[in-house]
Amino acid sequence: MKRTSTTFKLLLGSLAITLSFGAVPRHASAADTAFINQMSDQYHAFEKKHRDIYKAYLQNERHLYDTYHGQMTSVYNELMRVAHADLDGMTSILENDIQQLKKSYKESNAFRDYVRTTDKNRAGGPMDLYEDTMDPNDAGSPMDLFEDSLNPDSAGDAADLYDDTLNPDSAGSAMDLYDDEVNPDSAGSVMDRFDDESSIHSAGSIMDRYDDGDLPKAEAEKLMAEALVQAEADMNKRISDTQRSVQNRKNESLRDIRDAWLNVKHAILQQRERTIAEVSAARERLTGTGIDFKPLILDDWITVVVDGDYLIFEQPPVIVNGNTLVPMRAIFEKLGAEVLWNAGDQSVTANKGATSVWLQIDNSSAKIKGQDQTLEAAPRIVNGNTMVPLRFVSEALGANVHWDDNKKTITITPAS
Repeated sequence: MKRTSTTFKLLLGSLAITLSFGAVPRHASAADTAFINQMSDQYHAFEKKHRDIYKAYLQNERHLYDTYHGQMTSVYNELMRVAHADLDGMTSILENDIQQLKKSYKESNAFRDYVRTTDKNRAGGPMDLYEDTMDPNDAGSPMDLFEDSLNPDSAGDAADLYDDTLNPDSAGSAMDLYDDEVNPDSAGSVMDRFDDESSIHSAGSIMDRYDDGDLPKAEAEKLMAEALVQAEADMNKRISDTQRSVQNRKNESLRDIRDAWLNVKHAILQQRERTIAEVSAARERLTGTGIDFKPLILDDWITVVVDGDYLIFEQPPVIVNGNTLVPMRAIFEKLGAEVLWNAGDQSVTANKGATSVWLQIDNSSAKIKGQDQTLEAAPRIVNGNTMVPLRFVSEALGANVHWDDNKKTITITPAS
């Protein structure tokens, strides 16, 4: 009887132990599930936020690229149009001149020399050389190099390199690296690491250890807060690195395109001058007098560089009474000023530290720290853009302004 009682007690003890172990929860309670969901929601909010920032940045930079590419393509087309119109005009004048001179000088060697000199189809002749400077199909010619600089399909040239930098599908590009960081499927990326820490299904992660009961809630909350701060810091560094990388490429590409434009412009004008000199000399040997042509005026393109960075404007700079006007918001913000627009009286106020600058559309009076100033060129609206005098606003905000006439470039150096 005693043995039976002992056996019964052992069975009851075993059952109690079994029931006791079965009562210990292996996973988080219902209250803890809310915390797990909260951390999951936190991750998804972080992912959406930075995906949106990435998309907005890419869209804006692509827009700037397309804007600049369109502007410079128009410059290229206009240069081609004006140069060819000039060549055609010179050819027409020379052909008419030859017809008139044929009556008196047809049989002379000097006449035949003049005819050969004016023939644009004569290889190596002055008119042929002038035509070559504007021929994009003449490999290595200034116009060919300018065209290549604008061609995103010309490998290694300015527009191609700029375009690649903004292409998230171009391996190793600035936007590819940024795209990877906001992609949770890119192993080791910022988004991937934060996704892992936020998930109970990622072995060894903060939330996995919490779900397994290896971390108390207070510790999990602390670690997740630190993980969020670190993810934000890492993502902000990627954004900063991307912006600097994109701007550096923009600087190099815009500089190279500007230089290609200057090169072809100078080549056209210099060869034209040599061509006219040779043609005129040949005519003078025939008749005793040379020949003149109207000057060729080629449009300028103004480049603006602020603190080493080349700027792209929706509306290109315009020259008014010798003053360069640029879109207000782009220049003020690049100079670190806060811009306030008053639609009522069409005025703009820019504040930077203790300095305030006030300007008004079509008003040649301005104010710096409340003191009246007189503008040589009043702000105006151009194609829907508010344009302000570049030198005035830059110097008003303490920056130094330098004009390089050879490069048609304005360089602005902000105050230290």
